[in-house]
Amino acid sequence: MPTRMTTTEVTFRRAFIIDGFDEPQAAGTYTVDTEEEQIPALSFPAWKRLATVMHVQRAGATEYIRIDPKELKQALERDATDAAEPLPARLVSRKKF
Repeated sequence: MPTRMTTTEVTFRRAFIIDGFDEPQAAGTYTVDTEEEQIPALSFPAWKRLATVMHVQRAGATEYIRIDPKELKQALERDATDAAEPLPARLVSRKKF
């Protein structure tokens, strides 16, 4: 089955935490990869999410932490709502096939 990887950058204005992290993460821009596979035998293209992973820099190394995309969305919404000057987190997608 064909698979695809979508890379997105998300920016948090404040520290945040998502299930899977041991501690709050600093504000900043993070890379998020989503891997999907095509669902066969449909008359139109459809994709099923296999995994969502966030890249986290720690002690000079990159850790890849699996996250729930719904929790990421909620964390981004909290970040935008909690900010003194609400500004939605920037999302930039680049699809890699």
